Amino acid sequence: MELRTDASDVADQAVRHDRRHSASKTGDLPPALEDGYTGTQRDAVRAYVRCEWLATQAEFADN
Repeated sequence: MELRTDASDVADQAVRHDRRHSASKTGDLPPALEDGYTGTQRDAVRAYVRCEWLATQAEFADN
């Protein structure tokens, strides 16, 4: 459980960064986590980061 929480915290920071700097490759930004967030919201930020990672990898593979 602790690893999932840590991953969610890191993913949330990525979401906040991408919102602040308009840096999303996929454009499918979930809301940032706020106090009292749910497991579904936590899953959404982690899924967003996975999609962004895959989009970045695909971009590098094309070059």
